Amino acid sequence: MSAPTFRFTGALDALDPALRRALERAAENVAAAHRAQLPAAIEIETEPGVRVGRRPDPLARVGVYAPGGRAAYPSSVLMGAVPARVAGVGEVVLCSPPGADGLPSAVVLAAAELAGVDRVFAIGGAGAIAAMAYGTESVPRVDRVVGPGNAWVAEAKLQVSGGVTIDAPAGPSELLVIADERARPDAIAREVVAQAEHDPQAAVAVLTLGGDDVAGRIAAAVAEALATAPRRGVAAEALATRGALLSARVLDDALAFAGEYAAEHLLLAVADPDAALAGVRCTGTVFLGEASSVAFGDYMTGANHVLPTGGLARSWSGLSTHDFVRWTTWQLVEPAAAARLAADVATLAEAERLPGHAAAARAWAAPQAPPPMASPRAPALARPGYRHIPRYSPERTACPVDLSDNTSAWGPPRGASRALLAAAASADTVARYPSLDAEAAIAAMAAYLGVGADQVVTGCGSDDILDSAIRAFGQPGDRLAYPDPSFSMIPVFARLNGLAPIAVPLTESFDVDADAMLATGARIIYLCSPNNPTGTALSRAAIERVVDRAQGLVILDGAYAEFAEEVGLDLLARSPRLLVTRTLSKAFGLAGLRVGYAAGAPEIVAEIAKSRGPYKVNALAERAARAALTEDLPWVRGVVAETVALRARLVAALAELGLAPLSSAANFVLVPVPDAAMIAGRMRTNGVAVRAFTALRGIGDALRIAVAPWPALETCLDALRDALAEARR
Repeated sequence: MSAPTFRFTGALDALDPALRRALERAAENVAAAHRAQLPAAIEIETEPGVRVGRRPDPLARVGVYAPGGRAAYPSSVLMGAVPARVAGVGEVVLCSPPGADGLPSAVVLAAAELAGVDRVFAIGGAGAIAAMAYGTESVPRVDRVVGPGNAWVAEAKLQVSGGVTIDAPAGPSELLVIADERARPDAIAREVVAQAEHDPQAAVAVLTLGGDDVAGRIAAAVAEALATAPRRGVAAEALATRGALLSARVLDDALAFAGEYAAEHLLLAVADPDAALAGVRCTGTVFLGEASSVAFGDYMTGANHVLPTGGLARSWSGLSTHDFVRWTTWQLVEPAAAARLAADVATLAEAERLPGHAAAARAWAAPQAPPPMASPRAPALARPGYRHIPRYSPERTACPVDLSDNTSAWGPPRGASRALLAAAASADTVARYPSLDAEAAIAAMAAYLGVGADQVVTGCGSDDILDSAIRAFGQPGDRLAYPDPSFSMIPVFARLNGLAPIAVPLTESFDVDADAMLATGARIIYLCSPNNPTGTALSRAAIERVVDRAQGLVILDGAYAEFAEEVGLDLLARSPRLLVTRTLSKAFGLAGLRVGYAAGAPEIVAEIAKSRGPYKVNALAERAARAALTEDLPWVRGVVAETVALRARLVAALAELGLAPLSSAANFVLVPVPDAAMIAGRMRTNGVAVRAFTALRGIGDALRIAVAPWPALETCLDALRDALAEARR
């Protein structure tokens, strides 16, 4: 039985607040720890002209098993699904035994919602493993099965491992404690009983250093703790059948035994656990010092608790992001390098009696003529993946009526112009560095937005802030989710910073699909309202849902906010994860000065300022920005009002041409037209530049027309009418 998606959300909403906070904290820590473990692509030039690379590719679909026999285990959901999401897995499927209502427990469903699980099936035991491994009419076949379970589940995973990969086969829980004379007996006893309560077959051993006295104190403490343990029956059976109290003369002997035993958990309750760690080789995970309780690792530290048991830690490791990728290796040999390699390769091939290989190599022995117009390749100095990212090109050339770039057709405001001229006339202003962060402008920006100066950061255009924020809060391999279509530089910034951009289609009403955005498990979510290039405003409800439920940074790009109803600034007071970006390029008419700014929690803007670097707003721009925000607001509001009125008039005129422009809340209008590139080209020949978009998701081809004074718009409409008529002929 498949659990409906709304049951995930409902389960999370209905969860006890304290339990929800604990799960959210655990999910955040698991995500943080596993982001740090993300595998990275490599590229190396082994000799001139010979390149070898290796790239981690996320698996398409992963199955996670969460046990549910003796109790519900939401932590197992987090430990399997969150790393899969961090690694970029396309779809995460969860199987867990059903309860009385036919569905997995509510807390498991809530954890599935937090972890970004796509589908949940109420199936338990070996049948769940088989369903995910082979697929059924309802359960899709997966590429890897992970998660703990009982002996039947472990055996089922081994049985299907010929057709699907699995994590380490897992058995009953294990703990080995190495304790010296400084260890607190009561602390060791708590760990022993805690692990023994897992299962009657749990294995718990304490290896003492310091003689019989240490062992005796620990044995007495264990007996005392066991007498009052809530799960005394289970723990007592485990200790009676699979418990041990051992001793060793020196730490080196104890560590040697630990390597042979290869327990799931190893607790080093010794004087210098950091030094002892260097001698540990084979164990699932190590806890350094008695304060590092295994319980913390089971739930909250962020390390994965899906670990090898039964001695398999000698060759297996705990679950990590590496388990959710496969590797693609590639090789490139340039013609000149092939000529140098040919003789040695042929020699090796003949030694192995493979004459065809030898002939294939020798064919390159003679220097090969380069292809026409070929140029030598540059050394592999750039970061892997950079060479495939195109450089931004607006493809703009001078045009009598340019309505292609959404800047202000009303020019700069007067106060800003005066300040600019005065600053340019000052030799000291031009010759010296500007202020570090444009502090004078920041004060004016903060007053304009109604926030504190410590909540504002500036940049060389708002795109500088977007790039810096992605770099500050995203690690290579993280996901960045963004609406599609939206600002075209966002996926580029993501790739430049090593993140994986995830496009989430807008809804039919051109709103953001909040649940789909959240389900990506993205570290950073980007929203733009009014959206570029659609011009449509996102709904307040959708923005709030994303802001309230996102686990990472949410960026709300408000480059066109002055032309729409304000949404976002008031959310700063309730969300420490939100960053609202703004610009002086649109309504303020200062695009040439490249002044961007953003508001967020002081901790967020401080990190962005570090990532951005110093002196990004030049002295002339700072003076003009301050004047625009303190002297020119009446002028700006007048331009905005005129723009909004002309926007409505332009929409009506486009409708009269038989077109269906989108509802715009920006300073431009997007109008779908067939073969937009051809139409835009014909308009340019008539002296009018507009921006053409091809194959926008959910829209198709379209033209984006910036709002300008009516004479310019009339010229544009005439050129569009002629281009459409010519296209129909």
